[in-house]
This record gives sequence, C-alpha cells and structure tokens, in this order.
Amino acid sequence: MVDGEQKYCGREIPLGSRREFLALAGSSAVGALLSLRINFAQAARANDLPPFDAWIEIRPQGRVTLRVAKAEMGQGVLTALAMLLAEELDVDCSQVRVEQAPIDPARYDHLTVGSNSVASLWRPLRVAGARARASLRRAAARRWQVSPDVCRTERGAVLGPDSERLQYYELLADARRLLPAIGEDVELKSPETFRLIGRPQRRLDTPSTVDGSAVYGIDVRLPRLLRAVIARCPSPGGRLRSFGDRATRSVAGVRAVFPVAPQGRDAFTRGGVAVVADDSWAALEGRRRLELEWDESSPADCSTERIFEDLVRNVSGRGPLVEERGDPSAVFAEGSHVVEATYALPFLAHATMEPMNATVSVRADAVEAWLPTQNAEDARNAIARVLGRPRESVVMHQTLLGGGFGRRDATDFVVEAAQVAAVVGQPVQVLWSREDDLRFDRYRPAAVHHLRASLDARGLPRAWLDRMSSVSIAAFLEPAETARPAETEVGGALPIPYDVPSFRLEYTPLACPVPVGWWRSVEDSINAFAVESFVDELAIAAGIDPLEYRLELLSKPRRMARRGRGYLETERLRRVLLQAAQISSWSMPTLTGHGRGLACHSCRGSYIAVVAEVSFRGEHLAVDRMSAVVDCGTVVNPLGAEAQISGGLQFGTSAALSEEISIERGGATQRNFNDYIPLRLPVSPPTEVRLLPSNAPPSGIGEIAVPPVAPALANALARLTGRRVRKLPLLPQLFK
Repeated sequence: MVDGEQKYCGREIPLGSRREFLALAGSSAVGALLSLRINFAQAARANDLPPFDAWIEIRPQGRVTLRVAKAEMGQGVLTALAMLLAEELDVDCSQVRVEQAPIDPARYDHLTVGSNSVASLWRPLRVAGARARASLRRAAARRWQVSPDVCRTERGAVLGPDSERLQYYELLADARRLLPAIGEDVELKSPETFRLIGRPQRRLDTPSTVDGSAVYGIDVRLPRLLRAVIARCPSPGGRLRSFGDRATRSVAGVRAVFPVAPQGRDAFTRGGVAVVADDSWAALEGRRRLELEWDESSPADCSTERIFEDLVRNVSGRGPLVEERGDPSAVFAEGSHVVEATYALPFLAHATMEPMNATVSVRADAVEAWLPTQNAEDARNAIARVLGRPRESVVMHQTLLGGGFGRRDATDFVVEAAQVAAVVGQPVQVLWSREDDLRFDRYRPAAVHHLRASLDARGLPRAWLDRMSSVSIAAFLEPAETARPAETEVGGALPIPYDVPSFRLEYTPLACPVPVGWWRSVEDSINAFAVESFVDELAIAAGIDPLEYRLELLSKPRRMARRGRGYLETERLRRVLLQAAQISSWSMPTLTGHGRGLACHSCRGSYIAVVAEVSFRGEHLAVDRMSAVVDCGTVVNPLGAEAQISGGLQFGTSAALSEEISIERGGATQRNFNDYIPLRLPVSPPTEVRLLPSNAPPSGIGEIAVPPVAPALANALARLTGRRVRKLPLLPQLFK
C-alpha cells in the first residue's frame, strides 16, 4: 500500500486485485472478463514445466493484465515477460499491463537471482498465452459454426475464414468456458512467425522511471510512517556494551531510542541501537549524537593483510581435491616447461544505487511489509521467525529495486525493520545511509588462485593445476555440518572449457568473520579472472597469439557437464571468440600506445567474448573501447539484452579498475564513494555489443558480461606495458 494504493510502473493498482476480480465476477460484468489462472504446479508433470502460477486477465476493450512474481531491479525483466505473453496471446505489448503478483510462495516463485527470470518463464508464460489464445479461437469458431483450425488471431482479434473479425473482448464470456484442460497440448508459435520476440521493444516502465512515479522501496509512504536508522557495531561479532542517548533525545522529531538485538544465522544482523524519528534527518542526527561503547575484542586481528596471508598459505600446498582427471602430478614430475602464477581478488561491495531499506507495520492481528527484495519468501520467513508470528500472517508487498546484484537476496535489512516496528507499534521505514551500505554489506569474497601448467613442445598445456582458496560464502551462511563450499564456489574454475589432458582443482575454504554473500555473477567473477589471465600468460609463454591459442584449445567440440548447472558447449564459446575478434579488428595492429586484451567465459547457459582496448592519456589509464559478443540463446528483447550486457561491461570495468573493500578489526574501512571508487561517466568506456542469433531457449544475460572484463583488461595492460598485473583492483597495482 502506498498512500492507500499499491503502485507499479506508475500505474495505480487497487489494493487486493483478487478482490477486484471477485467483485467483477459478482456484478453485471460477469462474462466480460477472461481470467486465467495458469497453475503449473498441477501441470508440471504433463508439460515438463516448473511449478508456476500466472494470472492473466483480458478485460473489455482488449486490455490484458499479467501478474508475475519476478522482481524488477533495472534489468527490464517485466517488459521481457510481457513480450512472451503478448507474443503467444497475439496482442501488442502496448495492450499488456504488468502487475506485481501477490507475495504467495505457495503459488509463485518470487526468487529473482541467477539471471534466471526469462529463462525459467520462457515456456510457462508462452504456454499461458497460447492457452488463452486457443480458448478465444474456440469461442469464435463456435459462434461462426466453423472449425477452430480455420480461425487465426491477429493483434487482439480472431479472424474467420470469410474475413469475419471479432475482438477478444467480444468473446470473453464464451472463452472462459473453453480453456484447454491442464495437460492438454497447445500449439506454440514457431520462431519464424514471431512478431515481438527478437524485436526491439522499449521498456514499459520507462515513463514512470523518467517522471518519478515509479515506487522503489525507499519511496514507500504510509500514514503515521516513522523513519529509523540503526547504529551498528563496526566489527562483525562485536557487541553493544552501553549507550547514552540524552543528546539524541534532544533532537526535535526523535521519538524513541532503544537497543536492537543481533540475529544469528539466516539473518546475520549485528544489532545495535535504533533511533526512530518523524523524518530521516532527525533519525540520522540523533544517531550521530549517540554515545556508544562497543565490545570489539573478538575480530581484533581480522584484517586484509591477515586474510590474504591465510589465503596465500592455503594455496601454497596441497588442498582438498574437488576434481581430477588424468595424472597432473606425473606430468609435472617430468620437468617440462612449467608456467605458474598467483592471482588475488579483494572483497567487493554491491553498492546498489538505492541503499538497503525496508518498511514494516506490526499489528496485533497481522504484519505488513513493503520490501525491495530479490527473495520475498525468505524475507517473509525471516520476519515471521524474528517476531514469533505464523508466516501466513505476514503480508508482503514487492516494490521496485534500485539495483540488486545479489545483495537483496539477504534478509538482514528486512529483519531490522521488523524488530524496530514491533517496538514502536506503528509503521517504520528503516533506512541505510550510503555509509551503512558500504560498511555493513555482504561482500564478494576475497580469493587467491595459484595456477600451474606444464606445456608441451608446441606450448599447449599438458597439465593444469589450480589451487584455490576464498572466504567461503557457504561456510558463512550455513552450519559447518551442512556447508558444501566446493559445490558452490568453484564455478568458472570448473569446468575449464579448454582441452587439457590432465587437470586438477583443489579448493580450501577460509573461515572468516567478514560477512560475505552472492555478488553479480556469483563465483564466476572470482574464478574467470584467474583462468582467463592464466590462459593469456600461457599464450605469451608459447609465443602464440592469445586468440589463436584459445581457438586451438577449443578446436575439439565438447559438451561438458557443470555441477547442477547444465552444460558448457565449447563450440558456442569458439563462435563468440571468432565474432569478437571480427568486431574488434583483433587481427589489425593497434595504434601506438594502445593495447588490446581478450577474455571469454560461459555461465548461466550463456557465452561471451570480450575485447578491451586501453591506452594512457598522460598518467591516466583510459579504456578506449570494450567490445562484446554474446550467445544467450533466443533474445526476447534485443534492446534490453544489449543494455544488460553494456551495463555488465561497465559494472565489471568499475570493479576491475578501482573497487576494493579493505578490512581492519573485521570491519570495512571504506565509508562512501570518495574511498570506494566506482567508475565515473567521463571515463566509462564506449561499448559495442553483438548478440548472436540462436534457436536455443533464452539463457542468462544479467551476469554473463561481468566475469571476462577484469581478465580482458589485465590482458590488455600486459600487452601495452609488458607488465602482468595479477591482483585486483588493477589501478593501484599498476601505479605502485
């Protein structure tokens, strides 16, 4: 509810859209509304579909409403999903209004992570549209006394064999009774007949984003809403000893000051002192005046220096085996040409443009929450757990997200809002400042790889050994007895796509109090940097062009299984490499003072090759050009896909060049964008994106562009300067 209404994409949605449907069904409008609940939980076995629940409504004058559960965080997913429905329903995108589905995990999959929204709904939403279209054709055929096979649909109308034409809304009363049964086959359009899929479509939510009517979590406004901020212990595991609030309570507008208990596993909140006020300025000023004493003894020796000492120690000797094929030890024992290198990656923050926030109202009979979350089900469960309420009593409202990148999969900010609202007894919006957001993030883990390869007479690798260690996300999130770090944190290092006869991967997780979590492209951003930098070093050692070297190692088409994540097809990776070389003029000499670097990667079922070109302008490094070729299966909306890839290239460039979280006494030293330095517009590289045509189902695009950027830049710098930088971020190392 926002000022008494729920809003999405600038459109007002009456609270309780099911109540609206029931009201219509009980009025004179009966028969004037086609409402389809496509319950794929029942149809999964018959249609080989995941559990899914869609609500489609066709209203008078042809307006179509689609309710979906995926969160919109800037990726344009709701436009792409609307296109899937509109394609099979045979209506224009302008006729489709997308609503956020009610938070109901029993019927909807609300989890929006892993670049999986379009991929997972590619078939279910098309089947939903095709079922509705089939019912409308049947209704028209019955009216004309002809076979449905001679009827066709076009832009919201059914056309008969003798040029008859009926608009969808004229057929609604009959169509509701003629829906294909669950499990009954329906005909999906073939790609050559697509009108919308694969054609550029402007985002449906652009007007509301531009005019400011779009409602993000931080925009929620409720009657009697209070604002709250929390003073948290700077070090994880620290505790509040005491606090003084006399000066805080003297600030006009401050309503309450009280301690908040930390929450352990699942939520991982630090607790602290909440300051509740009429407005955010009073809350922040009140927090500034608090007198706080913390017990920070437990993580006193946890620092960046100590963490990297431990990581390097872990990769200096044999570690736990993850996978081995062939006999690498025997190959290395032969004493042939061996190349080895160590790569290091820092902690990184998510730094979403909208800092963490949550709005919660706790009443005696129910709890309501308005959340910018990627994981509504976990958020609801966390609220219910911390308040001791049945989860069915927690009513959730999904808002837009001002960036996610995996950060909003967590529930710490949600739980804090529930704790504060339970004390004050009226709606509360807990706000994180930018400083809070950087200091109390769930960081991308720090990691170290030590790689060794034995080269044959041609310079190609006969054996490959990767000893990896990272601050483990699984070890942080899960109990020791159930955590399986090696299953979730080696993607991108296993499998490597290259043809190497003997291979061994070892992984040693590092237990550490620094909070870590999933970051855009998950573990692939860590591991691709090491793998693609090392392949480049092997090419240089062999005296072979890095492109030709990769193509040689990919010359045997193979289909390699990933652990629970589908397959890696080397032919598709080879294809994007060849196209990237073409659009970047790889074979042409670079200008004097310029260097080019290449990297490729596969994750989330997609394939990408990136070429970066760099130069120096005085003492400043410039990224002059970034070219990317992507095979992500069928592209639903080319405009959206290109934007996602281009944004990923910029995101990856920012992280690779200058971003780093440093740790002292277990806490981050960075405070704001003056010392955690994101890419600025004047130095952001021009990007060129080419999407390869494909008949494969759609695969992920939100994360695929990030992993190859750092190695492409490092490889370009090596060609430009003759110096290999193996530690991120690149700029501090380059100018040491």
